[in-house]
Amino acid sequence: MRVRALALPDRRSSGFVLFAATVVAALTLWLVVAFPAQAKAATVHLNGVQTTLTTDPATTALLFGAGIIPLPAWPTAVAPTAHAASYTFPITGGRVNATTLAGAINHSGGLLLAQYTTPTTMPTSWKTLSLTRFTIRITAHPYLSAVVNGKTRAGIAGLDLSKAVITRFVRHHQAYVRIANVGVNLNATAVGVINATFGTHLAAPVDLGTATVLARVGR
Repeated sequence: MRVRALALPDRRSSGFVLFAATVVAALTLWLVVAFPAQAKAATVHLNGVQTTLTTDPATTALLFGAGIIPLPAWPTAVAPTAHAASYTFPITGGRVNATTLAGAINHSGGLLLAQYTTPTTMPTSWKTLSLTRFTIRITAHPYLSAVVNGKTRAGIAGLDLSKAVITRFVRHHQAYVRIANVGVNLNATAVGVINATFGTHLAAPVDLGTATVLARVGR
């Protein structure tokens, strides 16, 4: 089946409105053809597959320069790129409203930021910060939340949808939506925790990288 990419105009103030309208239209038309039963439902359920984050080279170099290594938390996978890294976070579920697109996309895995230190008065030690179980929240101001150090969930990044590219397709009688070129920017909350944990002096927002969401529509 041939698919058509829909590129959103670069209008940050109205990025979410354009994004929502495009996705709703795509899902509605596409589900009517592919899965009539789902098209009648008010909520679109998601049950896979993954979100891939390619880190910003400048931010990656900045973290490495401070001795901070972004490690994948199981079952996250990581692969090197030319000047950064690509992390893949499995989608465990989620649902969005077919009319307003409000909802959430849940993930397993996450990131473990680790910094080694070599003080003169004690053996080498490690400082760590875990950001896990990511959830993409689609609201008037889309954002990414995470569980911080296994305790409290907090919003850690804003999502820039102004340049998002959306495709939809059916493979083996299964419907998918792909949303590419989503900007991920660490907010003041995340940057504050990073600075407090590792003694850095980062200023928010920090460009974490670009994400691609590949979601499978539940049947």
